[in-house]
Amino acid sequence: MDRLRASWFGAFSSLIIARAIASAATFLTIAVLGRTLGPAHYGDLVVLLTILKIASEFIGPALDTALVRFVGAARDDEQSAITFANAVLRAKAALAIATVLLGLALALPIQRLLFARDGVEISSTAIIIAFVAAALTVLAMYAQSCFQAWQRFTGYARFEVAAASLRLFSIVALVLLATDSILALFVAYAAAPIVVALCATPWLPSTKNAVVTPAVWRDLAHFAKWVVVDCACTSLAQRVDILLVAGNKLPPELVSQYGAAVQLTLLGDLVIITLFNVLLPKASRLTTRAELLGFLRSFRLPTLFAFAGLLPLLLASGVIAHVTFGADYTQTGTLFSILLVGAAFALGSAPAGATLYGLGHSRTIAALECFKLLAILIGGAFAVPAYGVVGMAWTVAVVRGALGVATYAMAYHHARHLEST
Repeated sequence: MDRLRASWFGAFSSLIIARAIASAATFLTIAVLGRTLGPAHYGDLVVLLTILKIASEFIGPALDTALVRFVGAARDDEQSAITFANAVLRAKAALAIATVLLGLALALPIQRLLFARDGVEISSTAIIIAFVAAALTVLAMYAQSCFQAWQRFTGYARFEVAAASLRLFSIVALVLLATDSILALFVAYAAAPIVVALCATPWLPSTKNAVVTPAVWRDLAHFAKWVVVDCACTSLAQRVDILLVAGNKLPPELVSQYGAAVQLTLLGDLVIITLFNVLLPKASRLTTRAELLGFLRSFRLPTLFAFAGLLPLLLASGVIAHVTFGADYTQTGTLFSILLVGAAFALGSAPAGATLYGLGHSRTIAALECFKLLAILIGGAFAVPAYGVVGMAWTVAVVRGALGVATYAMAYHHARHLEST
């Protein structure tokens, strides 16, 4: 177990350094965008990015998770791993086509629901572009999931840094060219990981000779069916607050204030994603009750240190918001501090989530994520009309906190259950 702990910590440390660089680039990017567009229009860009995120993460990460899980479970059977990679790539191609078709069907209704007010330049064409970008992102993330699945975290880290750096360079270039078009800035933001994925193609495992049998499709579907539910609920739960705020026709300045706070919180979520990405292939290799319980317990002290590390951010949330976006974003600091509380609980539950996936209990994760989505939807439906963006922020924080505790409880329950199997 000591060797396992050193292994995951080494991978996590190298990846978190790269993520820190990527986060710095992302931080500068959102700062430039927030200051360029101002509170009157920044919210529109955030909503457009939210559409892209939901469309690309609705099912796409489920296939990425399945790839990592099956490659990890294959251990030294490289041919089996390659076969599952080929199946996932085919499934992603079909999903990308479906995403574009869905965008064509939903573009006009979405435009009327979220952007039907005077002075808005977001057209249905822009929404179609968002769905096309989402489809390409689904394919691009295959490259990153391959690096994760084969535990080539150096390549994974370089992907992160390159995408964030290219995004920052593109946005700054457009701003220097005096471009303040929301659509142009959005395209530059969305294109970065797609371009990096194309450049990474030569380093991906070759799947051209892999034969995907019906048994492979059955195994993939059996595992992925609940992961799809999980990812769909997770995608919506992570972004539905933006849609609720925008859909309630709040002043655009308040939508921008809340969107800015969410963008800041997403930087913290990168740490959560990093930890989960490192731990999932390792958790997939654990099979005994002792190994799994030891794996979970090994994170008690690191979790306490992580919580302590978030305290300075919590206290400095107002300063961070002011420095990032400027004096016009008056409520962003308060909203950021509230959302950060929920992010802390999500960070603590990352090892438990990896454990549940490694055990194959994707249905449990799916149930928890469905509950989170429903809780945010119901809570937000009451909180936003009554308390505005502050009510929405508290709803998200409380729900994420409850889900973090529940995830850890379920992971311990399933790990202990192995004793009788």
